[in-house]
Amino acid sequence: MTETLADPRAARLELLRRRRAAHSAKSTAHSAETTAHSAETTAHSAGATAGLGTAERRMWRIHRLDQDSVSHNITLLLDVTGTTAERLVAGIETTVAGAEVLGSVIVDDDGSPRREPRPPVGRWVEPGGLWALGGGPIGEGISPADAATALARTPFDLTREAPVRARVYRDGTSTTAVLSFHHLAVDDTSWPVLLGAVLAGEWVRSTDAPAPDHLDGARLAAAVDHARSTWAAPDVRFPLSGQLPATTPEQSWLNPIDEGPGQQQRHDLDVDDLNAFTAYAPSVGGTGNAALLALTAVAVTALTGATDHVLLVPADNRRPGHAPDRVGYCGNIVPIRFTFDTGATVADAMRSAITAIYTAMEYVDVDFGPILTALRGSGGRFPVVEIMASVRNAPMRGVDVPAGMRVDYRSVSTGIAPYPLTLAVELAADGGAHLEVDHQLGTGEVIVDRAAPVVATLLHRIPTAADQPLSVLLASATATPDNPDEAA
Repeated sequence: MTETLADPRAARLELLRRRRAAHSAKSTAHSAETTAHSAETTAHSAGATAGLGTAERRMWRIHRLDQDSVSHNITLLLDVTGTTAERLVAGIETTVAGAEVLGSVIVDDDGSPRREPRPPVGRWVEPGGLWALGGGPIGEGISPADAATALARTPFDLTREAPVRARVYRDGTSTTAVLSFHHLAVDDTSWPVLLGAVLAGEWVRSTDAPAPDHLDGARLAAAVDHARSTWAAPDVRFPLSGQLPATTPEQSWLNPIDEGPGQQQRHDLDVDDLNAFTAYAPSVGGTGNAALLALTAVAVTALTGATDHVLLVPADNRRPGHAPDRVGYCGNIVPIRFTFDTGATVADAMRSAITAIYTAMEYVDVDFGPILTALRGSGGRFPVVEIMASVRNAPMRGVDVPAGMRVDYRSVSTGIAPYPLTLAVELAADGGAHLEVDHQLGTGEVIVDRAAPVVATLLHRIPTAADQPLSVLLASATATPDNPDEAA
């Protein structure tokens, strides 16, 4: 894409570059001090920041840098039967009142972000027909689906509004709810607690205080050494182009990977193939989830031809006392470098990928932010990454739905893709799964169109192709109906 200021995306990038440069200039001394004294100051206790943990502070800094972004909005549309609109409203109000993260705003007037209670108040906009809580479009005169889309694409101002919005519609005997959160208030481990409380109308508040976010210097140093020897090494290439970075390390921090307008595709995965693959996983040394993540790495190699690439993998870092009512976001980012020998067997390739996953996950307790600070402080570059991959539970997986109640839901896209390509396997409550493929417009459309069939083929063939060369599997996964000989 041509980068001119007439291009809205280029203009936005220029604005972000200036903000990053200003922030960098203002915090150079602080960053140097943090790097030099990381053993003592990398992470502070939760009490020192009034409830914000390390991951939350990183998410807050991201939000503050680009407050017009909606890439961290998470919105669900739920069709609920076996209850009433009034009971659903009561459940939402109970949950918001019970969860500190949902009833507060962020105050950051001295560089130490903290929560200040400011619970949102709901109201019946149309008595008995439409109830609304929080900011954004109210939803009058439009369908719940359109309201969900509007909320998903409306930025949160976390200094003025709590990180939750809700709409409840009643049409005859049908009840539909729209729940929209900022990621600072919820992560994948929060859904069973939050949605369970909304549906049951009962919140059980945690009594344990969040554990201090303390990270000693030795752990950080070990994580940085691992990064330099794997995903932050100077020979890492961009997987989509196969090119080395064209910018200097210093320039890379002012123009890191940026979000853009995007689209999402969703494809159901074959349940029998999924069960067979999960049963196969221990034979190559992994759990079902680890093997699925390794599969996505193999899929990236099939799609791009890159046998050496880095994927960003979201991970949970929830600690004792970090209950979802007190600490909403406990996510971490774990970059993983995968290297494949196409002459090796499929089984050996899967074992290699799973080993890379477990080796990287040894440092999941070390937040991505301090690692980046240490790399930057020592002259390193921003990670050379373009693709995120994840295996996650669906929001309703693990939710205790009250007897007699049924919930059908779908996630609502923001219309923004944070990375050029994202492959996410979402595990449903009923034992099924689907693949979500997000991509930025203008980036990798050909890859996107091939992603679902490649993943489906690998899911089906890997368990029975253990002794085949990886090259044969890759060829079969990328063969098209018009060119079946590609697999030969």
